[in-house]
Amino acid sequence: MNDHPYLDLLDEVACADSCEAVTALCELIDQLIEDIQLLELECISTRYALSRHLDDNAGGSLRMDILSNLARRYDGDPAYDMYKTIMYSGGDPMEFRDYHVKVQKACEGNWPYWH
Repeated sequence: MNDHPYLDLLDEVACADSCEAVTALCELIDQLIEDIQLLELECISTRYALSRHLDDNAGGSLRMDILSNLARRYDGDPAYDMYKTIMYSGGDPMEFRDYHVKVQKACEGNWPYWH
């Protein structure tokens, strides 16, 4: 057995990481991650906009919890770890600085939203 579970997953596929199917799945995961990020940013910006219409107490509470109950993270999942290794040398696109900058802007009400 390998030290890395994602290598065990690749062993199950005859063509390993150069396989077109694995590449296609990684590209699909990339698109799904982009969708998750957009939906999270929309959720955060909607919560911020809603907080502006609530009384100070409720609005402040909503802004304090603005990042709660967003999409779960998949770090540690063997398939997701394999995807990160193949596509980003182990980096997690959900943790990239550019995404965190967008999240911070959304938390401050500076993210474009369509409300």
